[in-house]
Amino acid sequence: MKRVFISDMHIGDGLICDNFIFDDELEQLLLNLSASGETTELVIVGDGLELMESKIVKDLGLVPFEELHDKIDPIVINHIVNNHPKVFNALSRFCRLNRLIYVIGNHDYYFHDNPKLQNRFKELIGTPENIEFVPYFYDKNWGVFAIHGNNFDPGNRFGKDKKGQLIPPIGDYMTRYMMIHFREVLINGDVPEHIPHDYDDVQPNMDVFEWFSTMMKTYDMGINLVELWMEELLKMLKTVQAKHWIKSNYPIAHRFSNLFINSNRGVKFGRILVGLVSKIRSLKRTNYMKTKARTILNRAIDNPKKYGFQERDFYGYCEMPNIDYENLRGLIFAHRHKFENYLLPSSGQTRFYINTGTWRTVIERDEKRKGNFLKRFEMAYVLIDDSQDQLSINAVTQNKIGTKVSDLFQKEVV
Repeated sequence: MKRVFISDMHIGDGLICDNFIFDDELEQLLLNLSASGETTELVIVGDGLELMESKIVKDLGLVPFEELHDKIDPIVINHIVNNHPKVFNALSRFCRLNRLIYVIGNHDYYFHDNPKLQNRFKELIGTPENIEFVPYFYDKNWGVFAIHGNNFDPGNRFGKDKKGQLIPPIGDYMTRYMMIHFREVLINGDVPEHIPHDYDDVQPNMDVFEWFSTMMKTYDMGINLVELWMEELLKMLKTVQAKHWIKSNYPIAHRFSNLFINSNRGVKFGRILVGLVSKIRSLKRTNYMKTKARTILNRAIDNPKKYGFQERDFYGYCEMPNIDYENLRGLIFAHRHKFENYLLPSSGQTRFYINTGTWRTVIERDEKRKGNFLKRFEMAYVLIDDSQDQLSINAVTQNKIGTKVSDLFQKEVV
């Protein structure tokens, strides 16, 4: 059995938010897998499709999360498939003889508990019996667990209030709010054409504040991007949905939020606050995904209740699964849009953590030249093969220049 893990393609419907440009590369990967003659499972570790930033969702407006989940029209899948025919023709060919396991992320969360959306996707691919939507992937025999990982991210995780009611992530609401309000101003404003496309690709998201400042220094524009973004952010924070989220997740901070949200000097104070947060993150940019993986792989064997996965890691998706931590060999996360792989020696065995990265353009700060930003074109996937009673794990990164393949290691399957 061979499995290929891939994530965060964010294949969209052609709206300005659709920044997927690697149709040829993804088509070729799928065709190569189909032509190999080996039985293969393709595991999409979340955010394969961009549902959140789609025209269908935009036209529904800022309806409550639960209402949006129920009202989203399955025609959105048709729009995405029609906009990227090469990819979906290749995927359809792949699924005729192979299986697709689709782990649900946060930008495609509307697939969760939504038979209409899932069935439309399966119908358009043409082999519904070979496609499965799941909240996570786990092969106990392999000792490999994969999950998108947005619930590890404070802004994109689901929560619960004191009554046990599910609280949607603020990231979903903020993305929809800015898509409707802020992006429209950019499209119609006196700014370079690439800015409305690019700002969504800035990682981490908080760096967009500095990126806007850099764009303003680079181009002569008729609007102040920093002020505009901050004004819309503060308006968003004043909404009922945002206040409920802050109160439920950060009750102490909620008491002080009105000091700048409702103040006449709100924009100025907000700029100081965001700038401070940005500087703190630059001083201590913790890799929360790697930290989570290391804790689980190194310490959950001895104390699974404290150091293993927590119930909140699965809020909004499912009940916490029963994981055999003693035989857990590796974790695969996504969401972070940055490919990485680590070997983590633990209890006399070599375990691994991999983040599958993204197939979307990433704009990130140039650490060598302060104030500059770089655009990264990196596509990555992970191939795991259990032939000959061993688990062979290959990490593959692709770019427009060439392909680099790194063999992580081989080990016997327990």
